[in-house]
Amino acid sequence: MDDVYKLYNNNASPKVHIKEYFDNYQNIIASSDTFIPMKKEATNFMTLMGVQLGEDEISMLTHYCSVDNLTVEGEAPKIPNNRRMRKKDTFDPKEPEDVDLQTVKNLKQRLKHEIKRPSYKYQSELFINYDKKTEPTKEWATPGQDIIVYIRIYRPFAQRVKNGPKKECGSLLWLNNVLAMLGSQTLADLRDKISCIADYTISKECSNNLDNAIGPMAKDVYKSGFFFIEDTFYNDMRYSSNVDYSKVIIDWAERRPKLGPFKTALMEECRIDSLNLRFGFPWVYKHQGGCEHLVVFSNARFINCDDDLVVSAYPKIVRLRPTATKFCMICGIYTADWITIEHERIPHNPCYFCHTCFMSYNYVDGKKIGNFDVYAFPRNIEAVNGKIDI
Repeated sequence: MDDVYKLYNNNASPKVHIKEYFDNYQNIIASSDTFIPMKKEATNFMTLMGVQLGEDEISMLTHYCSVDNLTVEGEAPKIPNNRRMRKKDTFDPKEPEDVDLQTVKNLKQRLKHEIKRPSYKYQSELFINYDKKTEPTKEWATPGQDIIVYIRIYRPFAQRVKNGPKKECGSLLWLNNVLAMLGSQTLADLRDKISCIADYTISKECSNNLDNAIGPMAKDVYKSGFFFIEDTFYNDMRYSSNVDYSKVIIDWAERRPKLGPFKTALMEECRIDSLNLRFGFPWVYKHQGGCEHLVVFSNARFINCDDDLVVSAYPKIVRLRPTATKFCMICGIYTADWITIEHERIPHNPCYFCHTCFMSYNYVDGKKIGNFDVYAFPRNIEAVNGKIDI
């Protein structure tokens, strides 16, 4: 497999066994004289500084060393964290007056032309801020001991079909969200946190009986899935009805000498910190038969006192990329409630309808007009007074 996908090694790390790596790191920092325990206590800093100060002296020192004292009159406002800003919140420089600095002259020169706003790495992603959980619990993560791992989940991608029609091409990769989870949690915990629209679809054609549009979601019916990491398929076999998706792939790979050999394991038994993988390398998560996502382990570190230490808070989404809302293709105002397929009176396939446009265009006195198949839009839906509210 490395020969097939070796291109991705350019941006990937060497193989790292997460648990062993952090055990070795912990042994190194524990033997260092300058190591500070990961707790916000004044005694830790005084030990490092080699002094003993009273509370009044610490308070005075904190005041004098504050970054708020490093500003001057007329200075640009301080940006707390430019990675968490949207473009519209960036500071617009103004032309200063009566200053003879070369940098100011250069600024004046630039201001004469159109200014291109800065482009930030995370400008298309939203940071999710959580209030730290404070409820009583026996499960607390330990700073400096427990590992926190960041995983990038991408939206489903379309396979490029060789010799297929032009429209069947590989899709662009779009980030869905970034998850943070503890090393003591399992791949099954990771899977349960991944959100995909394919899991929320209701594949029930209901054009002749709209009252029967509501049914079990796909994730409640088709629960099988796997992660492919390095040379191992981690299958979800928590339910008796689950199918081993990897079997057909392994049988196919056995007939090709460049692929394999592959191993199988259970994702519910695999801890995150037991993985031996390459950070930055794209792995695969597959569910719903043919819905595939790329999964990238991007970072790992010891948890610290600034993080949420309640174990039940993980896995959690720390960043996400907003998803465009599907609007009605008739009025263009309201969000979609229905999807029609192979509609003989609509040029779009599929076509999205809000409830009002759908009923007024496709039904007369409750009777279906024309030929088409219809499905409820895959969101949380419930019937209220005979109407589908989404």
